[in-house]
Amino acid sequence: MADWVARWRRLGPVLEQERIEDIRRSTAAGIRAVIPTAELFRHLDIKPSPESGLVQQQAWFKKFRHG
Repeated sequence: MADWVARWRRLGPVLEQERIEDIRRSTAAGIRAVIPTAELFRHLDIKPSPESGLVQQQAWFKKFRHG
């Protein structure tokens, strides 16, 4: 058991870094393939209010994406 714990202590941070890098390299299509529930929200008829923090966040993302 001590060997198993020691391995996870060494490998846990390495695996977490790999997971973070995978997410950074992912495309929206790739993320939807991994998280199929994201597709469900596309089909819902829910519109965020203009005061929503989500709307403001998306505006910031759009600004930085297009320069």
